[in-house]
Amino acid sequence: MTSTDDRMLTSDGLSERVANLQNAMHRLGADVIRLQTQLSEFAAAPRPEESGDGDPDPTPFIFNMSRDAYKGELADLVRWVNDFLVPVYVGEPHDDDPADGTAWCPVWWEHHEAVGRLHALRLAYDELADTRISGPSGPGVWHRDHLDPVLDRLRSARGPFAACSRAMGHVERRRSASA
Repeated sequence: MTSTDDRMLTSDGLSERVANLQNAMHRLGADVIRLQTQLSEFAAAPRPEESGDGDPDPTPFIFNMSRDAYKGELADLVRWVNDFLVPVYVGEPHDDDPADGTAWCPVWWEHHEAVGRLHALRLAYDELADTRISGPSGPGVWHRDHLDPVLDRLRSARGPFAACSRAMGHVERRRSASA
C-alpha cells in the first residue's frame, strides 16, 4: 500500500468521507446521464406548432364558417366590438358627428360588410396585440394598417353605415322602405 492508501485506513473517518464522495460522484454521473437523455428527447420532440399540440388552429374568417360556428363567432365578435372597440375607439356621439349619424351604426352586425371587416380587424388584433408574436411594433401596425382603414371605411359617407342613424341604427330606413 502507498501512503495515500494508509491514510484512507486511518480511524479519523477519512475512508468514510472518501466513500461518501465516491457515492456522490456516482449519483452525479447517473444524474448527468439522466439529464443528457432528457435533453436528447427534448431536442428530438416536435415543436408544438409542428405537432398540433400547441395553440389551436387559427380562427377561420367568419364567412368561411359553418352556420353554427358563424353564430358563435358572431356572438364573440359582438362582445369584442361592443365591450372593447366601441368604448375605446368609437366612443359616444359628439356634437361634431355628422348629422345623418354615419359615425357608427349601433346594430352594425346587420351589415355584412361591417361583420367581415370587423372580424378581420379582430383577427389582426389577436395576432398583432400579442407582442410575443408580433414584436413591440405589432400594436402600432394594427392601428395603422388595420384599425384606421376599417373605421374610415365603415364610417365614411359611402360606407355601410352611411344611411344609418347613430341613435336608431337603420331601423327607420327599414320602416320607410317597407311602407
